[in-house]
Amino acid sequence: MVTRPTRAIAVAGAAMLMANAATAADTKTIDLTTVNWAPFYGESLPNGGPVTALAKAAAEAVDHSVEVTFQSWRRAMALAKRGRHDGLLGAYHTEERENSFYFTSSFYTVKVGFIARDDLGITQYDSLRDLESYTIAYNKGWAYPENFLNAEYLKKDATSDRTKNIKKLIHGRVDLVAMSHGNFRTEVGKISNASPDDFVFIDPLLMEGSLHMAISKKIENGRAIARHLDEGLQTIRDNGTYDEIMSNYDL
Repeated sequence: MVTRPTRAIAVAGAAMLMANAATAADTKTIDLTTVNWAPFYGESLPNGGPVTALAKAAAEAVDHSVEVTFQSWRRAMALAKRGRHDGLLGAYHTEERENSFYFTSSFYTVKVGFIARDDLGITQYDSLRDLESYTIAYNKGWAYPENFLNAEYLKKDATSDRTKNIKKLIHGRVDLVAMSHGNFRTEVGKISNASPDDFVFIDPLLMEGSLHMAISKKIENGRAIARHLDEGLQTIRDNGTYDEIMSNYDL
């Protein structure tokens, strides 16, 4: 026969075990995927690059962890949409992508603009109409502003390989390329007989792209995971971890 105090202790113990089990269940390794996109994230960068390091720190702040798989952007997007990965590490927000993902708040901003060879003689433009005489390379499958994508009067050359776009620019097969300034500098540095000093970053920017973690709507508790990551992002901003991580990278 169990006495009342003993029964009370047993009930309390069971409640504690259930609480611990719930906490353990809430702890998750979040499987994110993305493309190698130096200097922002990449498998050869220290700690995966600044965006990877920030995502991991945000997850740890709310008792989760993040693992990252690097592959082509097209494959990363397709698999994350289907829930084969939990989400995307760094993605621009678009209305179309909202159909497939829950987005965290923005946690990094990338400058995207038009880049030309120095000898083209252009340094700025007032409107996209000013660029209609030029052929512009851009990365197929990546997010760009609607006014650029819908500008049928522009001569646009879409390629899925950003390095090919840069080589087209170098060899004069296109006049401009639209891409991230930081990624352009990194990729040009890998090409022999090419230097960022040979090119002009045209004013104004085409966009300032805000990067988010995008959690697939196909996975269980996707919305809650995105909100947990938001809490973690706010925590690392408040406690100085964000700034400490960024101080390790020359961007």
